[in-house]
Amino acid sequence: MTDFATLTLDGSGLERQPRVKESFWEDDYLERFDARTLWLDAVWRDGVVRLICPRLNNLAPALRGARFALDGRAVRARFRTYDRHTVISLPFARCPAAVSVEVGGWRGESAVHGPEAGFAGRNVLVTLSKDNDPAWIEDWVRFHMIHHGADAVLFVDNGSEEYGRAAVQAALEATGVPVARVLSTSVPYGPRGRKPYANSELFLQFCVLNAVRHRFLWEARAVLNCDLDELVMSEVSIFDRAVASRFGYVAFPGYWVHPEPGFEGVPFHAAHGWRDDPAQACPDKWCMVPSGPLRGFEWRQHRLERLPFPTWFRAKDAWFWHCRNITNGWKLLKRTKVRDNTVPDGRLREAVAVLPQRPG
Repeated sequence: MTDFATLTLDGSGLERQPRVKESFWEDDYLERFDARTLWLDAVWRDGVVRLICPRLNNLAPALRGARFALDGRAVRARFRTYDRHTVISLPFARCPAAVSVEVGGWRGESAVHGPEAGFAGRNVLVTLSKDNDPAWIEDWVRFHMIHHGADAVLFVDNGSEEYGRAAVQAALEATGVPVARVLSTSVPYGPRGRKPYANSELFLQFCVLNAVRHRFLWEARAVLNCDLDELVMSEVSIFDRAVASRFGYVAFPGYWVHPEPGFEGVPFHAAHGWRDDPAQACPDKWCMVPSGPLRGFEWRQHRLERLPFPTWFRAKDAWFWHCRNITNGWKLLKRTKVRDNTVPDGRLREAVAVLPQRPG
């Protein structure tokens, strides 16, 4: 099932090839690599249909020579290639019903989505998730409602098998958040490579972020890009900080946190009251006004694509706690991997005290 206007290359004789050299592949690289998706979603906004594609790689020459049409009318395509995705822009005055492409005797077609206004004026949490415990989802939403005034959640599920869409929706509704939307896609998340190409062909997350910003989030008050194992800290609401900032954007670092040494059983956010000493940092996350001054930049997981001088936008008194054991691979975590030099953190313990102390 998918809630996106996804088009695959099935029947075309074409497939995407990795640009990462085989010497940097993990054993299951090709099994996880997305060779078949041409575009994740087709979204019209302000006179342009945007086809949000995994990076085209070797497909680029064929697609540049392809014929694109909107409701049967041929249109000229413009291509922009980014680190992990490609955007094909097609001008059209109104929102068409369908977009088609013809290349090498093959024709593919998908629907086109127009903008949806359900998140207008909201402080929105957005995330991509797979098979995460509904209790974790509930605690994550509650934390950001209480500490930051989040009043909407856009949750994208990547083909969960253990916890279905109904379980996710029920967890969101249990929080009392005013607006909650669950979307689903089965497009592959992507493969892990060896350094320095560990994340180079993880296409899906970047595609999802940029599809939903044009389709759902353009009129949001502010959007916080945050994973389920991350709890954002700030002296004031992170949404308010983004709105009040000169550029409508604020970035902040993360730090790993852990349950108390010796903790046994199912982990939960409120159990993560211990941090490394010295602190172990994680890549930045961000919150921004989608239609603000930086609206022209593509969204990435940890920053805006090609944003110059990114450290200029980093807040000095905002951060996030990265909860190590909030992962659906928690049973495989070895306690020896958790550093011995962890210490309790009073700020963290006070912040998570608003969450249920769930049984282990």
